[in-house]
Amino acid sequence: MANKVAIVTGASKGIGQAIAIGLAEKGMHLVLIGRDLQGLEQTASQCKSAETLALDITDEMAVIHNLELLISRLGRVDVLINNAGVAEDQWVPIQDLDMAVLKHTFEINFFAQVNLTQQVLPIMKSHKYGRIVNISSELASLNEMQMGNTLAYRASKNALNSLTKVLSLELNDYSNIKVNSAAPGWVKTALGGEGAPLTPEQGADTAIWLATLAKDGPTGGFYREREVYPW
Repeated sequence: MANKVAIVTGASKGIGQAIAIGLAEKGMHLVLIGRDLQGLEQTASQCKSAETLALDITDEMAVIHNLELLISRLGRVDVLINNAGVAEDQWVPIQDLDMAVLKHTFEINFFAQVNLTQQVLPIMKSHKYGRIVNISSELASLNEMQMGNTLAYRASKNALNSLTKVLSLELNDYSNIKVNSAAPGWVKTALGGEGAPLTPEQGADTAIWLATLAKDGPTGGFYREREVYPW
């Protein structure tokens, strides 16, 4: 993993921060993206090689411009961790869901992730190597869905899972570009709350594993604790 370049969004705290630090420990150069520059710098201070990019990922043209400059300067992007996300409708029933919240959730949790993925795909294809990890959620699993509410968050993460599956099929001719979804579990973060049983480091483990898969590793899957999780 030495000298590889990894982009991690939402890297200023929580799971994103833990993923970034874990990848840095494996020798990667980290590009930390988020809106909280102070938080990004705090993460960078714990990485051997890292740079920060304060950026609103919902600003489509800003993302395109900044990633073009980044790729031109670094010459490669080997790993993309689509971690940034929001959950603004926790346990809100559909009847009470504000449409603005639904749209904003999809802007961050899905549309922005598609844009980021589009920007790194050409360089990954040219190098015939890439690892794209989409941070999903158990709440996105249709098979395991046992209770209602939280439609915006669940649907956006389910859409992210669709990105994983469809893109993996499109990349059938690029066997060393892997695209997978990771469910971190219930993690003690600002989103998960203090009652969560897992640490950010535990929640980051599956994503780090998927980001460092060998050439014969899986693609197009949904994983929790390094095991297949039902769609």
